[in-house]
Amino acid sequence: MGSWRMGMVKQDINDFNARVKRIKNPRNKSYYDPDLGMHIPKRVPRDQIKKKVQHDEDSYLGKFIVAMVIGAVALMFAQVVRIRFFGLSLDSDVMLALELFVAFWAMLLLSTLLRKRHIFDRIGQLAGIGAMMVAGHNLIWRWPEQMAYIYTDAHVQQVLQQTEELSLVWGAAVLTL
Repeated sequence: MGSWRMGMVKQDINDFNARVKRIKNPRNKSYYDPDLGMHIPKRVPRDQIKKKVQHDEDSYLGKFIVAMVIGAVALMFAQVVRIRFFGLSLDSDVMLALELFVAFWAMLLLSTLLRKRHIFDRIGQLAGIGAMMVAGHNLIWRWPEQMAYIYTDAHVQQVLQQTEELSLVWGAAVLTL
């Protein structure tokens, strides 16, 4: 016998037959397996097998915040593409439309990868894009050195000159809180 069997109790044919008899007893819906130390169901109803598994979070607020973060990251990705790779400034409606198109594309990609594709999640993702458009420059005020690595130094300096800390940008107006 190998060393892996040292801890097991040696069973004879009577123990095996008693175990089979316990399993085959028609009155039992489950039987106790002493080796596993748990009750094993004999039959599982078909509707329980086919039941839709829900991996839902307990909090709607938590789901909404996760969806908003996905939207904010998508817009941040679109801004990085516009600023770092194309070197374009946001001075026209065409650039805004292009940035929003890339943000929606990134939002769809991220939400598909993270399986956040329900209507509630989509509303949260759109709210995240909107919140990032209005208040995303506050991240640059909070961490200018780190954001200079993500964006460019010129863009960070431009944002610091044109906005104020803890403010909201609505169109061309900067609203200070």
